Amino acid sequence: MYFINFIYYIVKIVYTALTKLKQSSRWAKAYLHKIELDFNGKFDQQLVEKVARYQSVQLHFVANSFTKLHGRLNTEKEVERNILFFLMSVLYDEIIDEHLMDEETLNELFNQPELANPANFNEQVLVYIHQKLLNEVTDKQSYWNALQKTHQAQKDSNKQFDDNTSIEEIIDITKRKGGYTLLMCRHYLNDSSNDLIDQCWYKLGGLIQMTNDLFDTYKDTVNGINTFATKLKNIESIAAIYNEQQTALNENIKRLPFDEKKKIEFAINMSIIPAFGHIALSQLKQLQSNSKDLPNFKNVKRKSLIIDMEKNINIIRLIRYSFKFGKLWM
Repeated sequence: MYFINFIYYIVKIVYTALTKLKQSSRWAKAYLHKIELDFNGKFDQQLVEKVARYQSVQLHFVANSFTKLHGRLNTEKEVERNILFFLMSVLYDEIIDEHLMDEETLNELFNQPELANPANFNEQVLVYIHQKLLNEVTDKQSYWNALQKTHQAQKDSNKQFDDNTSIEEIIDITKRKGGYTLLMCRHYLNDSSNDLIDQCWYKLGGLIQMTNDLFDTYKDTVNGINTFATKLKNIESIAAIYNEQQTALNENIKRLPFDEKKKIEFAINMSIIPAFGHIALSQLKQLQSNSKDLPNFKNVKRKSLIIDMEKNINIIRLIRYSFKFGKLWM
């Protein structure tokens, strides 16, 4: 029975990827253009493409997966909040990465946006989005808590540039950065929540961040960023950390207060994420080969760390791993 369910839901995922992603991406670009007109400014085209692509993926494969548990898809208003969240995140990251604002000013902007004095178009939009989302979420206290913890985790992530930062602290930052960022998105949906659902968003966010780290080993090595995937010396330790997070998410899914059929669909939809992670783990395992430890990534050629998802072997692995990880009850 699971095999039939898996094929059915995977076909739906493929259909969505082929037909819905571009459609929602175009809608997002039109929405961003409206913001440009409202604030008499212009976003960088790379920013537009990034926001349109990321929000589309999250809408169809994360946000809609959660609302399907309630028997529905995202409303137009929820889609709009999803776009605004990604625009806010990209603008925020730009400020952090390019040091466009000192920490005190940035803290004031987030803690008291109504008193902010934006200096340019991007800052104007950032303040607008921040206030708009704050006003629209239902559980303002929980949202504010998730927002503040996301902000703190982002600041703490600067420690990942320090080679002396312990692996325990790196893992903690990784889980918090991914977990609280995604938990913010739960508040953009109109459905009521509880601790189990919140924990599912949080653990999924941590797993997504870990998956990104596995895919970004080359970029992070070049940029001097320590992640669990670059700090640990052997594939066994890396896989153990990743599998622990994956198991925690699956156990949480089992306990969600929904009927079994809906949880099976949800688990299959979510299985794509650890499937990507295990493709990256497989590539790192090949690098280690029969050695005790992984090679120093600084001495590894780019093509050996970059994961090509267009390769037939990786597409086969994606399906195989998804089938394995979507099965909640063995």
